Amino acid sequence: MRIGFPGTGTAGRHLRPEVAGPEHEVPPGPDMMDQDTAELACRRGAGIEVTLLWHRTTGELTVSVTDAASGASFELPVAADEALAAFHHPYAYGAAQEVAYQEHLDRASGTSR
Repeated sequence: MRIGFPGTGTAGRHLRPEVAGPEHEVPPGPDMMDQDTAELACRRGAGIEVTLLWHRTTGELTVSVTDAASGASFELPVAADEALAAFHHPYAYGAAQEVAYQEHLDRASGTSR
């Protein structure tokens, strides 16, 4: 679904990179995105970006998490029936799956435990 303002011709259009300011992110075009990977959902808030990805050839789903403040990121493989729960609560899901994302945070900040 594309969002725009009815009657203004903005529905379904993206800003060109040369006119997009830092507050307007330009989504990757088809030629820039891996042909095997499709973005199913993405959300951003408080410097955290969470993306639900589908890998076409393997059928695998992953949730990718990036923390802009620390520079840390991690990716979680998820089952289809748990994908939305993992997307909405990636840190809790990662902890339940025993994913050690703290080491990613330590590596990004240059500290060690």
